[in-house]
Amino acid sequence: MFSICRMSHCELFLLVVLIGSSAAAQSPDNQDHPSRSETPKFTVTTRLVVLDVAVTDKSGNAIPDLKQEDFAIYEDKVPQKIRYFEVPAQHRLTPELRVESTTDLAKAPEAPVTILVLDELNTRYEDMSFARYALEKYLTSQPAVLPQPVTLLVVGNTKFQVLQDYTRDRQAILKVLAKHFPDYPWRLVQSGKSGPGAAERLAMSIGSLEQIAQATSGHPGRKNVVWVGRGFPSVNTKESTDKEADVIKSALAHVINVLRDARITLTMIDPTINAVDTVEIASTDDLDAAEDSNGSDPFAGDINFQLLAPATGGRVYFSRNDVDAEIGTSIRDGNQYYTLSYAPSNGNDLAQPYRRISVKIDRPGLTATTRNGYYIQAEHSAPPSTSKDLLDLRARIAFDLDSAANSNIAYIGLPSTVSRLSSRIDTFVVHVDSRALNWREMPDGSLQAEVTLLAGSFSKQNRLVAHTVQEMTAHTRTSQPQSAQPATADFTITTTIPKDAARVRFVVRDAASRKLGTADFSLGGSH
Repeated sequence: MFSICRMSHCELFLLVVLIGSSAAAQSPDNQDHPSRSETPKFTVTTRLVVLDVAVTDKSGNAIPDLKQEDFAIYEDKVPQKIRYFEVPAQHRLTPELRVESTTDLAKAPEAPVTILVLDELNTRYEDMSFARYALEKYLTSQPAVLPQPVTLLVVGNTKFQVLQDYTRDRQAILKVLAKHFPDYPWRLVQSGKSGPGAAERLAMSIGSLEQIAQATSGHPGRKNVVWVGRGFPSVNTKESTDKEADVIKSALAHVINVLRDARITLTMIDPTINAVDTVEIASTDDLDAAEDSNGSDPFAGDINFQLLAPATGGRVYFSRNDVDAEIGTSIRDGNQYYTLSYAPSNGNDLAQPYRRISVKIDRPGLTATTRNGYYIQAEHSAPPSTSKDLLDLRARIAFDLDSAANSNIAYIGLPSTVSRLSSRIDTFVVHVDSRALNWREMPDGSLQAEVTLLAGSFSKQNRLVAHTVQEMTAHTRTSQPQSAQPATADFTITTTIPKDAARVRFVVRDAASRKLGTADFSLGGSH
């Protein structure tokens, strides 16, 4: 069976995990407009690419009143037919809608959300103070009820955690920020820009982005990630060995695709004071120019964290004093956007894996900003055929389970709740929304979903003291009428509950889609 490990033990194999996981991730060519069927069904979806597009004039003002005919989409310079279109007004929330947790996001499934990330792993200590000041300055300038739900996360030397769950209460975020004292960035000081330490920070940074995508995949709306910090160190793949270059490129391609699949736009704000570095790629136009000079792939050569922002439709803000204004602009763009989708007219040519996307507007003086492109993937992933394939699969599962178990982030890719059997203090039933599972049709006409379920017991100091991992299946019959279809798939698990355990976190991982769900059970004094 599988075992889980703390982040420090997982870092060394994380890049291998990311390479193999590209085949297991949801293909960009099989994305439909975010929605969820009412009952578990075995369906075939149309190849669809969903784009969130921010439109501004020459002064940077958002333009909210365009029509579908004002837009034109091109993939590799070939015109594409727009299949779906939404205007910014369709994404706005009313001031009366209260959001106080991740669970409350279900009240407005199509609404955009903002994910603020403080990068304390790759940012100098003195620059963290400036970043915090800028964030406080921005929040203070906002209304008491924020225009969209906001959560505050922190990436540190050893952990990636939530400081404030989703809320529209400005004061709640300010209170949490005032109480938070950043750790000294000892990994950055010890590792610098090269060597094993820098590789670990690169792996941890990419892993944090993947966790954000996995945790938020159950919310269909757009996610605006504002990363305040330097990000992982730059790597020149032309100076690396072929094996190292392949590892890094595969990891980058994978994270770009999972961010896109989760509808995440990444904006990077570097709070470095008096920086002398220059940013060569800060927008999608810069990324287009890089592709023209490097051939079909814009990520050949130097690879750094800054590349991820324009690749997802965001921007890079660097060496400026108005960080608070930059945060405000990125959040505004995350709230004022159009949604368009198209079915690519080109086939999946794996010899040309990167597909460039461009959106044009038939009005002078307007600029459309969206993701630059995506990497295509094989239509189907083959099951493990060698011992190495099997080890890679186990490593992927271990990383997914470990990340979700040792974090306080709520994963909603598989909405889940948990109850305890009254007759057994060590036995629990995890209830998973059946609509979110990947159901496979069996020869007898039934449907089957396969999951890996982890139960981890934690002490009051949030130390993992025991865990149990099991592979399980759920079944349903297609012949049942819709009204008789089960709302949840229930999985029963018995686990060890040590005396010093204060809570149990349950993590469910869908074997086919890699979607994750979490549910927490407080033990109190009941064991």
